This record gives sequence, structure tokens and C-alpha cells, in this order.
Amino acid sequence: MKVLLIGDGARENALAEALANSPKGYKIYAISSYINPGIKEAVDKTNGKYFKGNINSAEFVKEIVKEVNPDFGVIGPEDPLFHGVANVFREEGIPVVGPDKECAMIEKSKVWMRELMWKYNIPGRLRFKAFEDLRDAINFILEYGGSIAVKPSEQVGGKGVKVIADLQAYLSNEKRNALTKGINGIASYVNDKVKIIIEEKVDGPEYTLHVLTDGYTQIPMPLAQDYKHAYEDGIGPETGGMGSISGPKEGLPFINKEEYEKSFEIVKLTAEAIKKETGKDYVGILSGQMMLTGIWGPTIIEYYSRFGDPEASAIIPRIESDFGEVLELLATRRLSKAKIKVNPTPSVVRAIAPLGYPLNKTMASNHIINIDVQKIRELGCKIYFGSVSFEGMQLVTKGSRALELVVINDFKEASDKLDKCINYISSDTKLIFRHDIGRTIEDQVEKAEIVRYTYKSREKKGLFGVSADWSPNGGLW
Repeated sequence: MKVLLIGDGARENALAEALANSPKGYKIYAISSYINPGIKEAVDKTNGKYFKGNINSAEFVKEIVKEVNPDFGVIGPEDPLFHGVANVFREEGIPVVGPDKECAMIEKSKVWMRELMWKYNIPGRLRFKAFEDLRDAINFILEYGGSIAVKPSEQVGGKGVKVIADLQAYLSNEKRNALTKGINGIASYVNDKVKIIIEEKVDGPEYTLHVLTDGYTQIPMPLAQDYKHAYEDGIGPETGGMGSISGPKEGLPFINKEEYEKSFEIVKLTAEAIKKETGKDYVGILSGQMMLTGIWGPTIIEYYSRFGDPEASAIIPRIESDFGEVLELLATRRLSKAKIKVNPTPSVVRAIAPLGYPLNKTMASNHIINIDVQKIRELGCKIYFGSVSFEGMQLVTKGSRALELVVINDFKEASDKLDKCINYISSDTKLIFRHDIGRTIEDQVEKAEIVRYTYKSREKKGLFGVSADWSPNGGLW
């Protein structure tokens, strides 16, 4: 069978590897904006073909679909979904993993997502306000008495989120300065199409639940946690993700089985709401980026319309059954026949990026990376190639996260092994990565216990999901 894979990052490398290793003998064709060496390895292994071009161009993808005539397709990133690439497959009669652009609005527009959750009374929803005028947003923040999160209303690659905490009156000038700096940062992402959304601020450990859904059947994947900030201890600018953990078993050490099941129920209800709202079945991966909060317990921060990256690198290697076949069953809407067996051992992922990421893509681009792939694999580390291109027998950085290293082992042992594997990677520029991924488990368990006590107490008092609508300074939601 022929499979056409769309995308060029580490997530797509993981998907390509799963398809290439399937006993079903898939022949892999791929479309990327550059030649990813990991995807190329899978294409070459299966005697497929690699196409280089604009993955967000529905017309270009349609040409390749007609040339290849695949049995099914797999779309990795979100931007092709937003541009209707999944629609192209289905218009050509080809099954595909990935929702139509109408359904991908759940990720593309935070306003659309929040309105959907409130319209259909889905648990785990946050209060919010959307603004078309920055001045109106600023006035609301100045009047509102509580802490808030300020975001662009549309997807901007995991960047642009600012939190403005509630400060005492004697710090009002500092609050105004923080507000100005935060709004100016958000404004750099805002245009005629992307506005501002303000949400009530919540706190707690974050995690992601990816759910496979073909419109008939839903299968939850193991939980993962993404480490968004660029530097150690969760500081620095937000990135697409500097690493991830998953496990043990289907959960995480700080999320219990009841919370896992509640999270799954929230995502299922959302898939049903999308069908009611758009008239289309959601076929693909619907991922809840969640936080355990004192208001709801499992709470939705945002949705992905695809696998997260680097969460995919933490989850897919733990699937012991034929995940390539699972993708086929998902695309062809026969997911009820899928069997997913998960390795109970945890995984740890560490992303490696050139200096300059995430704020200066130019600085992070066009650097040579040298990797002793054989030695890294001998040490028990799996390597996925991200924003790095195979050019003239060299690996050249493209400006984002270049590599993701994965180890399946207990958290401490995995982290120690990753430290060793890093030594076999070098570059003509400084490389940035985080040592603390997988090493903060106890802190997060303690934080989750505090949050769990809070939301359980509120639930007993009939205050589940209730938060303040009013403050002394105004700012009604």
C-alpha cells in the first residue's frame, strides 16, 4: 500500500518511522518543504519517493496526490490542515489522517474553540473575552481585578502567550508596565485576521491527551507533558516545545486514572460538538492541551488538530502494536478494529535547537550540525530529525528545533542517558537544550496534590467549575 505523508519535522519523522516499520509493508511517499534526513531514511527504506515543495499549498498537494494515487494519507502539522489539505485528499477520494479545515478551526481559532465549549456546555472550559481593538483589551485588563492570560486569537506556533498576574494597588505602575510589555509582545502577532483573546488565569500541572477519532470510534493515547519554555526551570520565551515526557503506562505520575478518564470525556464531547457545529465528522487526532486546575480539575487550555510536537516523539515509540496499521484504520474510518498496546515504561524527549531559537530564526538558520547517529543509537537513544535539512551531504539547520532525542526508561535513567547522547552532537553554533526534562516529577506530583485537594473540595461544595464573574474594579466576563 502507498502512503503519502505531509510534513517535515520530528513529529513526521516519528510517523514515517512507524509506517516504515509496519509489517504491512507500506511504501512511503512524502512531501516536505526541505529534505528531512529521518523522513528520507523511511522513504528510501520502503522504495518510495520524496517530493519537495509547499506543504501548505492545496494545489501543489493535489498535483502530488494525483501523481502518487496513495491508498491513504497522513498529515502531520497544523498549517496544511488550516489550508484545506485534508479536504484535497477527500475530494480526490483518498482517505487521510487529518480533519478538514472546517474541523481544524478547533485549533486555528481560540475564540471559536472557547465559544464552542460554552455553547455545548463542555466541562473544563474557561471564561474569556475576545477583542478586535487592542485599546479595548488594555482597558479591560486595567479594570479587571484578577490575573489573566493574554493570547493571539489564532494559532501562532505556540508563541505569543502572556500572563499578567493580579498585583496589589501599590504595584499598579509595575502592573501597567507589565501590561504594556505583554500587549506589545502580543501585538507583534496580531493582524487583520488575528485578534486578542483574554482568558481567566489558571495554574496547575499541564499535560496533553491525544485522542484518535474517525467519527465513530475514539481511542485515547498515553498522556504526555510538553516543556514549553526555552530554558531550565520553565523560564524564558515560549517555544514549540523543548522536550516531553510520557508514562508510566497510559498516564503520568501526577495525573490519576479518574482525571485521565475525565480528560477523555472532555475531548469526546468536543469531537461531538464539532460535528454538530460543522456538520462534518472529525477524522484524525484531536488533542487536548490540558491543565489540572482548582476550578475544574482537568481543564482545556487549547486544542491541537494533530499530534503535538514533541509529544508525538514521546508517545509513538511507546506503541508496541503496529501503529502504521492504526493510522491506516484511522484514515479509512475502521478504527474500531485497531488494537493499541503501550509499553508501560516511561519516555523522555529532549529537543535540541541552534542558538537564536525561538526569537531569532535567522540567527538559528544555516548552521552545520554533526551527529554520530550510530553511537547515539548504540547508547539506546532514538533520534528524530526536525528543522534540519539534508543538503550536499551535510545537515543544515532551518531555524527551529533541529533534533529530538528519545529514551524509553525510568525518568532518571532516561535523563542520564540523554546527557550522554548529547555529547555526540556538535555544531558550528551553540546548541540549546534543557537538562531538567524528566527531572521535575516530584515537584509536579506535589503541585498536583494541592490542586486536587482544591478542586475536590469545590466539587463537594457544589462550586465545581465556578469562578468569579465580578471584581471591585469591574471587568465583568
